Amino acid sequence: MNLNEREFTTEEIAQFCGVSRPAVVEWISKGLLSARLTEGRHRRVSRSALAAFLTTQGYRIPVEVAREKPLVFVIDDEPVWRQTVQAQLEPLFEVLTYAQGIEVLLACGHLRPDAIVFDMHMPGMDGMSVIRRLRDKGIPLPYFVMATAYDQYAVEAFQVEALDYLLKPVEKERLTQAVERARKAVAERQKAAVTVEPV
Repeated sequence: MNLNEREFTTEEIAQFCGVSRPAVVEWISKGLLSARLTEGRHRRVSRSALAAFLTTQGYRIPVEVAREKPLVFVIDDEPVWRQTVQAQLEPLFEVLTYAQGIEVLLACGHLRPDAIVFDMHMPGMDGMSVIRRLRDKGIPLPYFVMATAYDQYAVEAFQVEALDYLLKPVEKERLTQAVERARKAVAERQKAAVTVEPV
């Protein structure tokens, strides 16, 4: 098993499959689904083992299971900026780029990105509007990093819990720091989701 691979709890697997948690435990006990036991005696199933099981059993594979790397959306109306950020992120993340905020609203509901890097000012729907609309629709908010040429929006960005705030033009080192913070935050969120399952 890859040590950096995401693991899923029996509760999460039960939700994906529409069955009870004891049914998942039984699959594991019968050897149908490979799992490991944590020190606290909790069962954890790797992403790859779960994907294989779901495929062989004819279940739909949820986006969270199909992805090998965390998903990041990059939203900016400037193509050069999108390409620069995408190139910086791709070694650690799966990256999708968008030119408009409205496209992100449509994609967030079914792709559930782990993080979003976006420009505060875009034609049509700006970055803050994207956040507000996601909240209004009850879509779980991913981590987000705001990027803009204007420093006066920093306070507003952190009020809506931005993970970071980048001033354009962004130096490669500063972008790398923001990417590393996002990577760590996503890993911690996944780790926290794995540790809450009861025995």
